[in-house]
Amino acid sequence: MASFEMDMTSGKIGLKLLKYSIPLMLSGILQLLYNAFDIIVLGQFSSVDAMAAVSSTSSLVSLFVNFFLGLTLGSTILMSRYYAAKDINSCHKTVSTTMITSVIVGAIVSVVGALLARYMLILMDADMALIDMSTSYLQIYFGGIIFNIIYNFGSSLLRAVGDTKRPLIYLTIAGILNVCFNLLFVCVFKLDVAGVALGTIVSEAVSAILVVITLVRNKGSLKLDLKELKLDKQILKDIFIIGIPASLQSVIFNISNVMIQANINSYGKIAIAGSGVSSSLEGFPYAAMNAVYQAQVSFVSQNVGANKVKNVPKITFFAHFYAFMGNLVVGGIILLFPRFFVGLYNNDPDVFVYANERLLVMILTYFLCGFMDVCSGGLRGLGYSSLSTIMTIVGIVGFRIGYIYTIYNMNQSLFNLYLSYPISWLVTWLCELLVLFLLYKKILNRQKNKISEIKNI
Repeated sequence: MASFEMDMTSGKIGLKLLKYSIPLMLSGILQLLYNAFDIIVLGQFSSVDAMAAVSSTSSLVSLFVNFFLGLTLGSTILMSRYYAAKDINSCHKTVSTTMITSVIVGAIVSVVGALLARYMLILMDADMALIDMSTSYLQIYFGGIIFNIIYNFGSSLLRAVGDTKRPLIYLTIAGILNVCFNLLFVCVFKLDVAGVALGTIVSEAVSAILVVITLVRNKGSLKLDLKELKLDKQILKDIFIIGIPASLQSVIFNISNVMIQANINSYGKIAIAGSGVSSSLEGFPYAAMNAVYQAQVSFVSQNVGANKVKNVPKITFFAHFYAFMGNLVVGGIILLFPRFFVGLYNNDPDVFVYANERLLVMILTYFLCGFMDVCSGGLRGLGYSSLSTIMTIVGIVGFRIGYIYTIYNMNQSLFNLYLSYPISWLVTWLCELLVLFLLYKKILNRQKNKISEIKNI
């Protein structure tokens, strides 16, 4: 086993889960830092309008990016199972198919996203005073989104075998470059929203290239042979069967966020800017919890591949604990010094008021979102990706839409609007936890019956 790889089926699983998650947490936080730096640079060196223009696109960008992050779960789960089963040939087919898919999908999204950027913003009821700047940012961002997709697909393969360190290194390099290019394009060349979009594209291109080089140079399961690239139909089918439910969940999940954003937009540009700052800051504790979710998927998948489903309760317990601690530590730091962190984006006192109102509601209850994601990851790792999607759609999207048209309409305030988040997390988590336990028992009993049948032969 290579030094960057990890056996997730034996030994001190709780410790291994933490060791696996920490680089992922740092990677997620780094990625957020250089995305947040877009808004920070505009808030400090441009204008509130420019900052609000980029902030108002966050839900739309997340919708697209999270769709493809969901799709990468198909590659992660397949690679984890084949790796644990020591099926090297299938591992190589998965690597080749995954990377070809990332290029094709990335190219399509780049073109479609850039062409439809303005129309999507209009559908979101974007502030017409900001729409030209928002459109400019989105068109440039989508033009280079192929690099983000290639990086995430490639990283999903590395994570599947336990390698979370090298993606962290590559993101660190990309983050430093993003800071430098943002300052250059905005402060020196005065490109404003176009400048931060260009800085993001250049830095993401570097991280994508580094991931591809890593796969090409690999000597084992992750080998990417550019001379023998081939799209395996069965592997592609399996990736989509597992990944599309997760992608649809992300899309529909983000549609509910887009609906909420549309309501926020009606409160004016200061409220948009404040909510955007809070949303950006919320991303940091979420990155810590999402790392645990990704760990849950990989660990459960490897144990399924190795026929060690009995480890799932232990994995799930530690994942819940680490998700709670991730939000407590990262979110707690933000809540202790809200003026400092909001001030990094913008010093307008009105922006702080709006940002702080949302921060208090979201971060104090964010661990519920982490718990929900952990259970969702467990279901996907066990092979029930579609079931996880259905439960999330009903519990999150259905609830939020109903909430907006009933409870929120009776008392239209931002505080009341933000409450839709934690209530929907709590309901969905409890349902998924129950179903995960029942399915675990079902699979365990099935394995025990097979062992008994073999002994009786």
